[in-house]
Amino acid sequence: MKYPELKYSGTNSRKVCDSINSNIKSFVNSLVKEMDCNENCEFKLERKSCGRELKIDYNLDVFDQDYISARFTIYSYQGGAHGRTYYKCFNFSVQRAEQLKLNDLLYLKQKKELQVLNKLLVKYFENPDQCFSEIPFVTSDFEFFSYQNDGFIFSFSDSSLGDYVCGPAEIKIPLWELKQNGLLRL
Repeated sequence: MKYPELKYSGTNSRKVCDSINSNIKSFVNSLVKEMDCNENCEFKLERKSCGRELKIDYNLDVFDQDYISARFTIYSYQGGAHGRTYYKCFNFSVQRAEQLKLNDLLYLKQKKELQVLNKLLVKYFENPDQCFSEIPFVTSDFEFFSYQNDGFIFSFSDSSLGDYVCGPAEIKIPLWELKQNGLLRL
């Protein structure tokens, strides 16, 4: 299977690229192992030909001198009525060569700040035909976010905000809105 391999020229950035490449490789290998692959199953067009499916798409949202943010969308079918779509996000500081948490990028130390973020999630949440039955909210340890040059994307797997038929949800909050509400640390 192919997946992104990040390359940079500076020494700090080389460390972070090696770290994120190692994390991505480990993540993809664990997905393949979870699918219980063996030499009798073939991958064809990113799908296994033995009754199971695994499709991995990714967006490299930011790749600059300060941050790297990559968002993976995984569709996995292992039998049953339907498959499952979920997310894995990698957010790294280039200077520190370490993975970033949501509260490293946003001020979320106080309950009030988290309430403001959750109100913004509701404000930017698109719910066509009112399919989703749950209101989106996050905690300070929420992992399914990616940083972009113009906003943050919060990703919710299918069935997390409503019925499976509604699918996954992505909510983008513009940077200016986070800054105006005193949440942006960047």
